[in-house]
Amino acid sequence: MAFFSMRPTLLFFLMLSGTSVQGQFETHMHVEYSSSVGDSFEIYISLPPNYQVSKTCNVVYYCDANLKSGKHLRALLATSQYNHLQNTIFVGIGHIGDYHVLRRRDFILPFIQGGDTLARDKNYGQTKRFYAYLKHELIPSIDATYKTNQQNNSIIGHSLGGLFAFFCLFQAEDMFSNYFALSPALWIDKYSIYRFNKIQGGFGQKKYLYFASGSKETFNKILNGTNDAKQFLDNMLYHNLNYDYEIWKGKTHNSAVPLALEKILKEKL
Repeated sequence: MAFFSMRPTLLFFLMLSGTSVQGQFETHMHVEYSSSVGDSFEIYISLPPNYQVSKTCNVVYYCDANLKSGKHLRALLATSQYNHLQNTIFVGIGHIGDYHVLRRRDFILPFIQGGDTLARDKNYGQTKRFYAYLKHELIPSIDATYKTNQQNNSIIGHSLGGLFAFFCLFQAEDMFSNYFALSPALWIDKYSIYRFNKIQGGFGQKKYLYFASGSKETFNKILNGTNDAKQFLDNMLYHNLNYDYEIWKGKTHNSAVPLALEKILKEKL
């Protein structure tokens, strides 16, 4: 299990965080090594206003913490619009280095040969290792550091991160309760995401999925992918899975993200 560096100092800041500006989240960043992935990540932890260590909080994990979508999410949290989220901690995971390569490593699925899944190489298709990092290292470490509601974790991802959010859903585990996939790249490898679907009829606990795309996302195949996902879910009628699908009119791959994030923060958490 990976642990936070300088844990006593971190806990000291947690105890003092009640002095933060009223109505605004306060964010701290540290670097954490993952033995599952064999690499380090920037971890951004945003604590709610007047955070108290004795208070039980829900946790929202989000991908691409140091790219546009992650930065915009934290910019929203830095305003005073989200007082209803005072029982929520946001944890962002950011790559260190060439994110073009690293996102393909961690978010793109391995290929399937026979009945086996095989990573293409060390820099491509290592999704299962990144998933293992969240499951066995990051989430347990957050749960050990904070008082969390382990029955109400959420995951947010955009583009390849949205593909990863669908991968998490299709693992049919209870690691997350809420899945937010913004313009997910479901078309990757000829829609191979569906070959990783382990859902057997539904879920034992309630799950929620929100996925969205921009109406102008035709050339990049995103809109076709989300339309297909809507039809797939409508046909499957999974037990205990509620979902909403939204097409943001006139928006593109990047311009739909701020609108979707605001809606998630205001209405979905």
